[in-house]
Amino acid sequence: MTRLRTGTLLVGVLLLAGCTSTVQGTASPGAAAVVTPGDDPLVEAPAIGTCHDLEVAHLPLEPPAVVDCDEDHTSETAVVVDTGLPLDAAYPTVEDLDGDHLGPAYEDVCSYDTPQEYLGDESLYQLYASYAQVLPTEEQWAAGARWVACDVYYGYSSPEVAPGRMAGALAGPDRDAYLYCLSGDVVSQETVPCTTPHFAEPSGGTADVAEGSPYPTDQAARAVYAQSCQSSAVQYLGGPVPAGVLLDITTDDQESWEGHPYAQCVLVQADGSETTGSLLP
Repeated sequence: MTRLRTGTLLVGVLLLAGCTSTVQGTASPGAAAVVTPGDDPLVEAPAIGTCHDLEVAHLPLEPPAVVDCDEDHTSETAVVVDTGLPLDAAYPTVEDLDGDHLGPAYEDVCSYDTPQEYLGDESLYQLYASYAQVLPTEEQWAAGARWVACDVYYGYSSPEVAPGRMAGALAGPDRDAYLYCLSGDVVSQETVPCTTPHFAEPSGGTADVAEGSPYPTDQAARAVYAQSCQSSAVQYLGGPVPAGVLLDITTDDQESWEGHPYAQCVLVQADGSETTGSLLP
């Protein structure tokens, strides 16, 4: 995670083994195809870039409403693939989602790389964005739709209204809104977009802490562990740590530390102040 590329936006789909066809293009919103039932497993599949009002990330049997991309939206279609399921396959149940009834295409349509690719920088994994599977409605399924889509949504743990078009956003002026930082303090943190006031920015690594190491009770004690964060910070920033910025760590509480010491590498302002925006160049 060393740089912010200004590369081209992903506008195609990921090809998965066993998939017979794909959808690509852009739409705002995607137009529904009109075909004879059963003629096309991708009937009424959303085009890449279709915007949605996704309210809950992990309810694929409640397909989100399509909205105009110029309006408030929480997610955008990044990938669409054919599941390969036969026309006589029953509409899936909640139990089917937990098993392997929908096949590898359903499991593999989304990956940790999907948000990075769609937002336009495969080197950045520290994103205030995630993904969710989307299935056809029952009516679309009855018409022969056998696709599954992957939506990239704005937000860390649940969908929030995106700052704008998410496609290629890491190369645009709203980049920092798609990176996550930490508000709160070194023991109790909340993940927020880096455009929100925050005290720390994760640098993508963890400090070297041996089992049984003493719990760090102040900044000086944390600095001992934070020394091992130097390489991850330089890699994250693509260069030296800026003046006025310190290496630090965040931890769980002392009881959790004694069970399993964990220290996340972060970058903080030397004067202890909050800031907005990312430290990435």
